[in-house]
Amino acid sequence: MISIDLLKEKLKQPLPGMEAHLKMTPYRALTKIIPENRREGAVLLLLYKKGDEYFFPLTLRHDYKGAHANQISFPGGKIENEDKTKLDTALRETKEEIGVDIEHIELIGELTQIYIPPSNFMVSAFAGVYQGKPTFVKEEKEVKEIIEVPLKSLFNKEIVKETEVLIQGGMKLKTPYLELENQVVWGATAAILAEFIEVADSV
Repeated sequence: MISIDLLKEKLKQPLPGMEAHLKMTPYRALTKIIPENRREGAVLLLLYKKGDEYFFPLTLRHDYKGAHANQISFPGGKIENEDKTKLDTALRETKEEIGVDIEHIELIGELTQIYIPPSNFMVSAFAGVYQGKPTFVKEEKEVKEIIEVPLKSLFNKEIVKETEVLIQGGMKLKTPYLELENQVVWGATAAILAEFIEVADSV
């Protein structure tokens, strides 16, 4: 089983960053300029134990008119006026979207920010551990389904596959993705996980 203490130390060291991100989002290699009018957001990769194994939750978004409809993502969202820090944003959104008690979450580190062109968001990604067993309650308007993913599945190289996805404007994009719990995890979520995998794989 992964050592949380070692993982915490690894997350303090220089991170793989864009090099890891591009493994899952090679089509973003040409995205060099990040607009000044970008929006800011934050997400949380939340580890928790179920039995003797660690898991983490992902959410399936509803079908709506937006850049990320029907996609798999981490709990998270945009920074609001009430948030003092980006971590506050990640924790607040996690509580709102999947109902966990944030008082039981220990921060273990921060991953590399990633810019998402379709929605013009710069996203900060945090990693935390839930002390105890969380009870999930989904926010019905935002979350269609909460998907519990075994952490060990990230280290199976066979989960990396390739597909075509529909993007805004009805265009098709050929992209790598991670097959997790029979779901297609691509885009920024896959990129963040790719960096986490590299860090955790060295623990």
